[in-house]
Amino acid sequence: MKSQTEMDSRTPENTRPIFRHGRQLRVLIIGGGVAGLTLAGLLEQRGLEPTVVEQAPSYGDIGYVIVLWPSGSGILKGLGLYRNLLEVGIKFTRYNIKNDKNQMLHSYSIDPVTEKYGPIISTYRPDLINTLREGVNRSNIKMGVTVEKIEQNRDEATVTFDNGNKETYDLVVGCDGIRSRIRRMVFGDFPLNYSGMTGWGFWVKNNSTPPGQITEYWGRGKFFGIWPTKGRLSVFTSVQAPPHTPDPPENRIQRIRKEFREFDGLVPGILEELDNPYEIFRDDYNDLRMHKWHKDRVILIGDAAHPILPHGGGGAAMAIESALVLAEEICRVDSKSVTQAFENFTKRRKKRVDKIQSQSRFIAGLVLANNRLMFSIRNFAFRLYCNRLFLRSWGKILSEPI
Repeated sequence: MKSQTEMDSRTPENTRPIFRHGRQLRVLIIGGGVAGLTLAGLLEQRGLEPTVVEQAPSYGDIGYVIVLWPSGSGILKGLGLYRNLLEVGIKFTRYNIKNDKNQMLHSYSIDPVTEKYGPIISTYRPDLINTLREGVNRSNIKMGVTVEKIEQNRDEATVTFDNGNKETYDLVVGCDGIRSRIRRMVFGDFPLNYSGMTGWGFWVKNNSTPPGQITEYWGRGKFFGIWPTKGRLSVFTSVQAPPHTPDPPENRIQRIRKEFREFDGLVPGILEELDNPYEIFRDDYNDLRMHKWHKDRVILIGDAAHPILPHGGGGAAMAIESALVLAEEICRVDSKSVTQAFENFTKRRKKRVDKIQSQSRFIAGLVLANNRLMFSIRNFAFRLYCNRLFLRSWGKILSEPI
């Protein structure tokens, strides 16, 4: 935990706690993941004392890979946590795209991007969570707590917790993920948009891939991606499938091996290493577009508001960006103007979020091209796709203000 001296040294100049009738603005953050912890740290830095509630009883060691764009990792510099991130993460230098026969479609150097904007960093999700926790007062994080009800009026929101306690807040921020209970509770049922893809994620000890290099295998309607992290490899796969296709754990390894049996290169060795199906994460890949992210005194950020398909790799960075923008807007208003802060947040974020979501859908369509003609055209085009165009597309994303 950072000392008070260190925390004070990171407090932006000319920022003060915001008070309402002689007391501090009351903020509840629901969800202690990437978005929630980042927001809490940024608000504490600005003199507030938000409460974070997380339904998990403790932070465990189960999770997947997080790839942080510079637009996200750079925000940790302002929290004094960037060095901690570098200690648990790996900087990428090269991005390799191969077909299922292990033939290189294109290999891109990432150095021109990272030299201009900062490194692209991969890390184990629990390591990132532990890093973000260092920027938050531990007494402000309440574990094993679930919200059962939210009642709002023009001035405040009253929250009922699972233990029966009620507390009143000036604003509530839902950061509880893609299947957000707060979204359903406050906004009603917004069905997720199924991408037509399902897949599995898992970790292996195989160290045959070069450090700092992403390697992806693009097959016909199938994808097998490998990302190094400290001490192990993260594997993310996807295939086309009807929604809610049964996937009993006891048959999971057999199904994965069958789906990718024609893949060459590093894939056969990695598949051979699989031994515990209950350590393999599986999910359908969805996103969601909401016209409005706030209602009265409640606002959603991160995957609760704008989940990104994983093929774009920007979900965590977008969540951290949104946490920063919301913290800035909250600290410009008093309790009477909270909804104005929400409106300003939306104006600043909506266009960028929509663009990244569209890009992730486009990339997913390329990755999982299944039609024989489109598959051939895609592979031919990527063999010719020069670094300049690749770097230009990255530059557009990373140079935009957040």
